Amino acid sequence: MELHRASTFSAVNNDSQERAERLLHEIVDIDSLTSDPVGVDRVQEIVARELQSLGFDVRMVPNPDSSITSGQLLIATLNGDRPDFITFVSHADCVLGIEAVGPYRKLADGVHGRGPGVIDNKGGLVVAIEGLRLYLEELQRKERHSDLSLRFVCSPNEEGGSTGFHQIFRTCADDSVLVLGFEPALDNGSIVESRRGNRWYQLTIEGQEAHAGRCKGEQINAAHDFAIKAAKLHKLNDPKNGIAVNVGHVEGGRNRFNVVCGNISAKIDTRFASFESRDKLHRKIEKILLKPAVHSPITGRSSESSFTIVDDCPPFSSTAASRTLLKYYLRTIEKLEKRSIAAEKAGGAGDVNYMSRKDVIVLDGLGPIGGSMHTPEEFIYLPSLSSRAAALGFFLEKACSELD
Repeated sequence: MELHRASTFSAVNNDSQERAERLLHEIVDIDSLTSDPVGVDRVQEIVARELQSLGFDVRMVPNPDSSITSGQLLIATLNGDRPDFITFVSHADCVLGIEAVGPYRKLADGVHGRGPGVIDNKGGLVVAIEGLRLYLEELQRKERHSDLSLRFVCSPNEEGGSTGFHQIFRTCADDSVLVLGFEPALDNGSIVESRRGNRWYQLTIEGQEAHAGRCKGEQINAAHDFAIKAAKLHKLNDPKNGIAVNVGHVEGGRNRFNVVCGNISAKIDTRFASFESRDKLHRKIEKILLKPAVHSPITGRSSESSFTIVDDCPPFSSTAASRTLLKYYLRTIEKLEKRSIAAEKAGGAGDVNYMSRKDVIVLDGLGPIGGSMHTPEEFIYLPSLSSRAAALGFFLEKACSELD
């Protein structure tokens, strides 16, 4: 992807821009691959330092699943006049390290930077922290407290699916009225108004092995059963309505030509745009997976299928309430950056999805502008650090009044 070519918009506040770039430089120069919990925790310590300077109480939470090697989850809170929370969501890990990408550096044009995780998601961390700083400094100037309580959640292993922390995320949703995600803005600067959810099904089919040349009907071919199921699953795809059903992996049998396949294991990925479409899709999938498709005329037995749901990531979508706030956010960014900004749908899920429920507003893509994520060419458009942070500061004042 080419570097951002929009005309450079002025930094909203020179002090804010300089402070944001210093923090970005500091955390990008720390190797924090998802597989390196020591490096991830070093980034988390800096995030904790910044939030504590703003008055937040910070705690670090080890992964509840002891079988998973990860850094610690950061949860920081600042009590407001009300117990309901605005929850900020970001992550400290990245896909590539300094060895692959090199250290942080500002490019010769003065408005772009490169480095591991510079846009995904260390730039997002900086925008969230700086936006909070601007908001809280303005409240202090007015001798006020935040109406709503504030919570900052920073995952140590988002690039690995934040495995082990999903239940904590769901708990955070219980007292949240607004969840803000700081994944990067889309390539054109748009923010994310909705993300599809996903549900993963682990399917097991048990049949009956037999010699392929000598069997007389006692065999129950698990692979044939799965083939019939897979064809029916394929028909559930509905791109127009955001529904996707895909088989990701299949294995089974004895790796022999002349032995009827006696068992199959398969991984099935589903994507959906709403809670309603998820539930409707699940009923159809359950019916397909559990209905035997192959039988033995000799024994009268049928194939036996079972499944478990190994990941259940809810969707979030725009609502009447979210659209009101969304319009204000977009107008604020447009005034600061002097260009049109839109809100768009995104296909993939993120940590904010796990905090989605029917009564909470969720927005994502509130981080800075950049591109080429997860590659050595990953870059950030530096002026968007201060413009998106300033937009967040203004937005928080509006959100607190709108969500009374």
